[in-house]
Amino acid sequence: MPLFLTDDERRQIEQQRHRDPMGRFYGALVQRVEYRAASPGLCDRETTCDWWHVAAEYLTDAAMVCALLPSANVEAWLRDVTLAIARRPERDWIGPPYRERTTPPIGHLETAHLSWAVSSVLDLAGDIFADDEREELRAVLRNRAIPLCLGWFEVNRHLANWRCVMTAGVAVAAAVLDDRPSVERAVEEFRLCGEIFQPDGSYAESMQYGNYAASALTVAYEALVRYDASLAERLPLAPYARLIHWFAASHLYCKPLSGWGDKPIARAVNFNDSAAIFRPSGDLLLHVAARAAREMPTEAGLARWLFDTHYLAHPEQGPFDRMSFGFVNHFGMLTLPLLTQAAEAITPQEAGISTLQTFGNGDVIVRNTQPARTVLAIRGGGDLLHGPGHVHGDLNSFILTHNDERLLVDPGHSCYRNLIHELEGSTLTHNTCTFATDEQREKLRQEELLLPRVLQQERRAMRSFAPDGTLEPPFDRGARRLLATREGSLTVVGSEAAALYGPPLEQFARFWLMVGPHVLFVVDSIRAARPIRTTWNWLLNNRDGKLNVCWQSDQITARRGQAAMRLVHVGDAALHGPVFGYVHDAYHPLPGQQGEGHPGSGWLFRWHEREPQTTRLTAHAIVLDTPAALDDWRVERTAESIRVIDPRGAALAQLRLDAENEIGIAIPPENRAFHFPSFPSSSLPGQSPLSLRERGRG
Repeated sequence: MPLFLTDDERRQIEQQRHRDPMGRFYGALVQRVEYRAASPGLCDRETTCDWWHVAAEYLTDAAMVCALLPSANVEAWLRDVTLAIARRPERDWIGPPYRERTTPPIGHLETAHLSWAVSSVLDLAGDIFADDEREELRAVLRNRAIPLCLGWFEVNRHLANWRCVMTAGVAVAAAVLDDRPSVERAVEEFRLCGEIFQPDGSYAESMQYGNYAASALTVAYEALVRYDASLAERLPLAPYARLIHWFAASHLYCKPLSGWGDKPIARAVNFNDSAAIFRPSGDLLLHVAARAAREMPTEAGLARWLFDTHYLAHPEQGPFDRMSFGFVNHFGMLTLPLLTQAAEAITPQEAGISTLQTFGNGDVIVRNTQPARTVLAIRGGGDLLHGPGHVHGDLNSFILTHNDERLLVDPGHSCYRNLIHELEGSTLTHNTCTFATDEQREKLRQEELLLPRVLQQERRAMRSFAPDGTLEPPFDRGARRLLATREGSLTVVGSEAAALYGPPLEQFARFWLMVGPHVLFVVDSIRAARPIRTTWNWLLNNRDGKLNVCWQSDQITARRGQAAMRLVHVGDAALHGPVFGYVHDAYHPLPGQQGEGHPGSGWLFRWHEREPQTTRLTAHAIVLDTPAALDDWRVERTAESIRVIDPRGAALAQLRLDAENEIGIAIPPENRAFHFPSFPSSSLPGQSPLSLRERGRG
């Protein structure tokens, strides 16, 4: 009996395959495998990646179909392709030419994927091979796949998504080969991998890499527990099952996206290296929905809700050549057996999820309601990071959506070997601040250069194992969350990130004050040891060329789709732009592919401070509405305050920046006013967070 398809699972799939939802996924899986098998060789007419990056999903899909619905064409294709991969030289099993070659050789991500691909075929479809061919496959797993993956652990001491993937490379091969010593090593590595996630389940790198890490652990868990059910007691599921809360909070909406067909495409909060069209892998979601159903019923139900939201309507929707590396996801070979065991769906509303959610990795996600008209997603200070890596210089940046349109965006990322990759990860291209001393300005004339030499955020972050095997403590990037609270229609979030820039900057505290779905104030409290100039960077979404934008010296008005935004600078900085930047939909291993943004897909505006200062308290006001209604809003400024007037002529919110260096906001309809310090001592490490202080009603 195969590990990945028990007799009971086979019976249930057969009983359910003529009705939904099983019938949808059964038919879609068979259809795409048969289509692929019509072309000789591994890479078919739809493949846009190198063979390493499709082998796992192509082979495992076909292996499951062979186990459920024997087909001469699929069997012949799978046999030929699997043997061809097994017979490739060792250098090919190590990975593409850009992977490091060492003596002795060690494996890389591609090695692990090939390992679980060939192992799954041997497990699910071993009967399609002759006896000597099966032994040949077992030998390549025993003598090449497992040793190369284990070799990676001996050389690499850091804790990252790679460790999860290499663990799966060992676990699946060891379980299929009944190699108990290697199974035990995989179990121990699996336990270490649980430390990569934040205690609340969020992940320090990005959603994309959180999904990649957890998907690899899904494959490892299923292999190990199906091999020996008692191992479940030693395999911590909770650390990555808790990811579901973060995934659910980060989901924005689904609707068609130009260039990707006419079916709905997910959009998500995409800080760091993550796709804007992210959806979690289907196998991971059903793994949590099935395996966590008893101990973590809320997470299991939310996982099933995410699966249904993203996959149920269009299971045949591609592309299908980019899931192995966790970037453009779909469902895979584990979906059918796990669907027979998955919990019923629980919506975020039924789960009681708040419209203000904070996460240990620093993310704060604010919705005006559930479901939301406006979503504010902030990348700020949080807890110490358990698995940092692939970070951007994006602390104190944010993403803003209204009426299911992304207006202020994160650039995302493209092929890692693109020259622009370093730029799209820099502070310069995110909705946050950069700083420059006068020496830098005089030398480089910052305001006239597209890529000025300025103070940006430090991006290197890594957590490693010491030589004695102990794990270093969680990593401190230097940012702190100051507050995150809601009072009626007002939500206030604060974050401090000066330490990431270094001297002479001493404080960069940013506060977001959101009032209902229409008004957002962004207030920056900045202090330096000597005078510096601040630049405020704003990246607008023009990925499809449908951004309508106009600007004056103190404001930018942007319209796209059914959403519009007016961004008002309350200060005397000089506006420069647009600079034509990049906004990417999704990563691709190769350049110039679907998902990579073109020049001008992002419009970058910058307000440059005219004179250097040591302290300043500067605000930006943002108003959101439909394109037709936006002109009926007004932003009025006096020496003491900024008022936003709604289309009925009523003051919806009034922001006050006091001479005492306090930030105050009044919400007239509620007759409430709140204040908090703008230069808080609590921004220093180890101090307590801020809180709002309500001042009289009036």
